[in-house]
Amino acid sequence: MFSRTGVIMSSSTVLLVLMYVMFVLHAYAPAAGLPFFLQPSTKSTSSGSADSGGGEGAKGGRSRDVPVTDDDPYNHDLILQRMKYWTWGPENTARPPGTPRKYVIFKRDCGGFNNIRMAFEVFVAVAFLSNRTLVIPPPEGWYLIDAGPFARMKPKPGEKSTVSDEGTFFDMTDMAKAIPMVSTRRFIQLEKETLNIPKSLHTVLESIEEWSQAEESKQGFYWDQNKQWWKWLENDSTQRGNALQWGSGGHVMYYPTIKAVKESRPPERRLVGFRSPVELTPQMDKQTYLYFPSCRGEEGSTEDWRYLSQVGSFLAFAEQHMENRFHRMLRNNVHLLPEVFEVAAKVVTELGAFQFVALHVRRNELQYKSSFKSATESLNNIRSKLHKGETIYIATDEVKEDFFDVFRKEFVVRQWKDFFGTGRPLENVEFSRKHEGLIEMAVCSMGRIFFGTSLSTFSAYIRRLRGYVRAPDTGLFQHSKKVSAGDDGKEKLSGGDIFHDEPDIWEELDDIDTVNVVP
Repeated sequence: MFSRTGVIMSSSTVLLVLMYVMFVLHAYAPAAGLPFFLQPSTKSTSSGSADSGGGEGAKGGRSRDVPVTDDDPYNHDLILQRMKYWTWGPENTARPPGTPRKYVIFKRDCGGFNNIRMAFEVFVAVAFLSNRTLVIPPPEGWYLIDAGPFARMKPKPGEKSTVSDEGTFFDMTDMAKAIPMVSTRRFIQLEKETLNIPKSLHTVLESIEEWSQAEESKQGFYWDQNKQWWKWLENDSTQRGNALQWGSGGHVMYYPTIKAVKESRPPERRLVGFRSPVELTPQMDKQTYLYFPSCRGEEGSTEDWRYLSQVGSFLAFAEQHMENRFHRMLRNNVHLLPEVFEVAAKVVTELGAFQFVALHVRRNELQYKSSFKSATESLNNIRSKLHKGETIYIATDEVKEDFFDVFRKEFVVRQWKDFFGTGRPLENVEFSRKHEGLIEMAVCSMGRIFFGTSLSTFSAYIRRLRGYVRAPDTGLFQHSKKVSAGDDGKEKLSGGDIFHDEPDIWEELDDIDTVNVVP
């Protein structure tokens, strides 16, 4: 037999060549059953490649380089660029076009912002990994933001009742690049016949604008309609058996299957604790929607109906590249609104990037009273890591003016009130009162070192932000515990710790390739 170059090849040689080709094609074929964005890539990752997402040749001019603020720590433009971490570094894989007609529906957690955020990231993860459309609940009052006891972020006198949704706090435009989303009203319009949704629910509240423009009686109508929607969903999901009792205090999601994770990459026992593995099953895939009924039954518990964990501790992946790509999506697409960082950057410009100590002291609305310490105790616990006379920015809900006087005797103390308000440097800066806590988290991300409050989810998210902005120190330090001078803050989490992130959620982002999919 002749080749195209005229070289004679025997039949047996041809057979061997064909077998080799088939082996190669099989070895490099996409992993069966996985969404394309979690499949191993065969694209080049060389610097400047159009497919790599890095270097000057990256799509859209995106750079992998960390914006450097060391030489000019008071340069506002550099600080803002550094803080908008999702705009630099590795680019993420695009999702397929279109909106899948299978869904993840969730009820928001009944706690404050960071409880809602943690659960929301779990819902986003399940939608992303199952390639489903995420259904955003109708706007409603959020605890400690729109309703409840206000230690801070208080509504102005005479301010009408307000509601919030995820778009109040998160950049939904960037999120939609990775996760297809629809409003609850749009979901009902699409599936009302398939699911036999009552006509009385077809006009549930669509937007915050609708609420703010409505008369008080109409707002009452929306309120009642929302309650009826959740009641119908409870009944329908019970009949279909599609409510996921995956409370993150009792469960860990293994992806793509429990068998695959156990065989390929079983997680350390210290990360799982006594939690049970759960997985997306073929039976679930047949369901039109999967439902997360947060706080079901007497507000639920983390063992069953509350999904309160840092999302990294809720997931275990069979392959490293799957985990890395999920972490990259979380970093690039699930982030707070840009305006939060724009206001925070003005504060950091006054303080200097990584030129101050950041300290979060939670004093109200935290059920873990063991985390409460006197100012003297807190100072003694962290003193070994402080430099003489340096600036300490304290984010706190403590209302007593003299509470931190023991700090002021030795250090330059700065708080929110020193920057905002009449006669303050940033008195003319406008922002939503609902963003005040978020802005403080962003400010704390730019301290040279950070001390948080034990068991505070506010503190935990600051640490992740510090990892994202590549702060010089991302250790886990808490003012409620004694810190020694030689402590690096890199203690390993144990017992299925659901309050803190493992550092790999921000460390394992750059060592993988990127595929830019063009529809």
